[in-house]
Amino acid sequence: MPDFKVEIRARLAELQLSPVREAEIVEELSQHLEQEYERAVSGGASEELARQQALEQLNGSDLLGRELKRVERRVSQKPVVAGAQLKTNLLGDLTQDIRYALRVLAKNPAFTIIAVIALALGIGANSAIFSVVDAVLLRPLPFKHPEQLVMVWENAAHLGFPRNTPSPANFLDWQKQAQSFTGMAAMVERSFNLTGVGEPERLDGRRVSANLFELLGVPALFGRTFVPDDDKPGTHVVILSYSLWQRRFGSDRAVIGRALTLNGESYTVVGVMPRLVQLPGYENVSDQLWVPIAFPSEEAAQRGNHFLEVIARMKPGVTLKHGQAEMETISARLAQQYPDYNTRIGGVVVPLHEQVVGDIKPALLVLLGAVGFVLLIACANVANLLLARAAVRQKEIAVRLALGASQSRLIRQFLTESVLLAMFGAGLGLVLAFFGLRALRTFIPASISQAETINIDARVLIFTALVAAVNLNDTLKEGGRDSVGGSKGNRARSLLVIGEVAVSFVLLIGAGLLINSFFHLRNLNPGFRVDHLLTMKVDLSEVKYPDRERRAAFFDEVMRRVRELPGVRSAAVAGNLPLTYDGDSMTIGVEEVLDPPPGQRPDVIFRAIGSGYFNTMGISIVRGRDFTDQDNADSKDVVVISEKTAQHFWPGQDPIGKRLKPGSSTSKSEWREVIGVVKDVRQNDLIAPPKMQMYFTYRQLKDIAANALVVRTTVDPMSLAGSVRNAIWSVDKDQTVADIDTMDHIVAEAVARQRFSMVLLGVFAALALLLASVGIYGVMSYSVAQRTREIGIRMALGARRADVLQMTVRQGLKLVGAGMILGLSAAFLLTRVMATLLYGISATDPTTFIGISVVLLAVAILASYVPALRATKVDPITALRAQ
Repeated sequence: MPDFKVEIRARLAELQLSPVREAEIVEELSQHLEQEYERAVSGGASEELARQQALEQLNGSDLLGRELKRVERRVSQKPVVAGAQLKTNLLGDLTQDIRYALRVLAKNPAFTIIAVIALALGIGANSAIFSVVDAVLLRPLPFKHPEQLVMVWENAAHLGFPRNTPSPANFLDWQKQAQSFTGMAAMVERSFNLTGVGEPERLDGRRVSANLFELLGVPALFGRTFVPDDDKPGTHVVILSYSLWQRRFGSDRAVIGRALTLNGESYTVVGVMPRLVQLPGYENVSDQLWVPIAFPSEEAAQRGNHFLEVIARMKPGVTLKHGQAEMETISARLAQQYPDYNTRIGGVVVPLHEQVVGDIKPALLVLLGAVGFVLLIACANVANLLLARAAVRQKEIAVRLALGASQSRLIRQFLTESVLLAMFGAGLGLVLAFFGLRALRTFIPASISQAETINIDARVLIFTALVAAVNLNDTLKEGGRDSVGGSKGNRARSLLVIGEVAVSFVLLIGAGLLINSFFHLRNLNPGFRVDHLLTMKVDLSEVKYPDRERRAAFFDEVMRRVRELPGVRSAAVAGNLPLTYDGDSMTIGVEEVLDPPPGQRPDVIFRAIGSGYFNTMGISIVRGRDFTDQDNADSKDVVVISEKTAQHFWPGQDPIGKRLKPGSSTSKSEWREVIGVVKDVRQNDLIAPPKMQMYFTYRQLKDIAANALVVRTTVDPMSLAGSVRNAIWSVDKDQTVADIDTMDHIVAEAVARQRFSMVLLGVFAALALLLASVGIYGVMSYSVAQRTREIGIRMALGARRADVLQMTVRQGLKLVGAGMILGLSAAFLLTRVMATLLYGISATDPTTFIGISVVLLAVAILASYVPALRATKVDPITALRAQ
């Protein structure tokens, strides 16, 4: 590269400019001519021709005159006096600083690209995760005074249900007696078959107390919400969700007053709710419509049937502790009045926000900490780059100081470069966050509350700006302050690499633990075969199929047609498939065994199924037999139990032929004979151990109907979905078929939250490893460049290439070793906060720690090896001559 500065100074000599003015003009014009020279050479011109073309621009008066005028406007005409402070034009200086910084960054594209990408990855990851944390944890719920809202549960911890759904009778007593609340409302999930409006459709909804929407402070978009008179048996009114109103009724406001057929009965539409109104609840169900709960007299008197969700609003000034104490008092009173049902049953008051967030909070906080670590590594990488550049620019800094530039002026220039890097990184980071969030949504479990509100909004933009300004500023300043080389600069770079390795090690250990835990979960035996199993919901109308005989006739015909379909190996009728429903349990009495005292009777999960269910599901029969079509209303009542049930009630005995009945041994229910024992199934929760279970044949039940089909196939299950649905419609064209899915997918969704945490932490750990390896590579490359003369002397004195390679790699491994020791200590402490996220392994799992150590060491060796290999190719003569 020609030195154009000599030519420029020669042309400026006769002007007798001040040193400061002359230095600025020389610097600006030399950079411009160098760019023109490089452009000409890249265009195919020879070096001499390119030099002449660049100087021709200098010979013209336009370029030199324009630069003189620019500097003349900005620089004071007063003579420079040693020690005097010159007045400055702040706007002009800032413009000049920005222009100069842009030229410097453009002149070093490799440095600029690496720094901006590193910052963008750190900032983008933080912005994306913060948008999730903000929507789920920080943003207030969309209700009036949400801090006053609570959910109230029964406490049956002695039975394994610390937050149990209340019974109707208990709720009504709470509602009458509680004084800490301005109101209390109940909800219960219910599905509805919508017919008479296009294709029949099954809709998820809820029965709710008439005061629920008023309690939440959510008015209707148009129409009205429920009034007290609606909450009476026989009142058939319905409120539609915004999405259902748009999708099925074309956003027609005339829908108010229209009659809809739901479950074979006519309901009148009285209101439509606003967009994104989602009622809180145990499973964060996305409701499509609501009807009044309107307890019938028999249901209102039930204390042994627990299925409600209760929400309440605390009175202003009443604390959670006071409300909890009152619920305990009421529960104790009810236990005295109704010992058979309420003994040892307490009350639990939970803030609504805590309830809807659920167990995802620890995972989100861990992920937020993880992306914070990624940002630290990115900042360390950029700081390392700036330190290396500061060492390279020592000569430039010395010249500018000698020409009269003040330290504050230089610091301002370096900070301008740093701010521009931060701005470019933040801008690209937001772009990455936007697209990253779109990918992130595919992993966010549907059960997470407020998931649909996750987006890049003003709060996320403010957070991004703060991250770029606060978290990066101090680190980026290092490039301007530590303008030194030698041992001090080397120590700073080495410490930054050690820190990067330590933080990466912690993230990799965390990701390794979650991955190990997730595979433990996926390898759990749910108690049935999940492959080639098609499932679907078939809820029968209580009006059209009011008794078990008609229900049995419908399912018999459906089963006959489905089993004839090509690709179907077997099929069965089911009720509430595993991992799709948390309810349906009861206490039982056993013949010739004394009933436990009230409050100590264990609950047994029950399911209503048809013949062939165990074979189709792949549930092994340990003893006895399966149900047959002959087990019907005219035969003796029978039951199949799980192994755990058999071991609890008949330990060491053969349970076949034993008898049990719902409730207690003195209840009016009929005795049921045990005809079979099957393997335990994880019905409600894939992670929790299986609970006691029993199965009834739906043909012998009056009030409990089967509501699903399971089909074992020899082909892809979803390829038969249309054929099975058509077979159902051929029996009843108005029958809804919903939730068509595979059991593989259902089981996968059961661990969706664990998969969400594992995937994200794994991505962040891989990102941290990549950034750390780049940091190691950069430091080792810089070290090799700085030690070129030393390496040349060593090789001239007889050092072998293998010796140089070993020396260089050893230097890198020392840094990595120090970082791993530091990271190991931190990992033993920090991974303990992940204990609640792990299954089947401990937070200090030795296999994970050893495996991650090997991976990190291998990456570090590779990152050190490439610069080391370059060091072995140093020519001693060339290295010594260059020095």
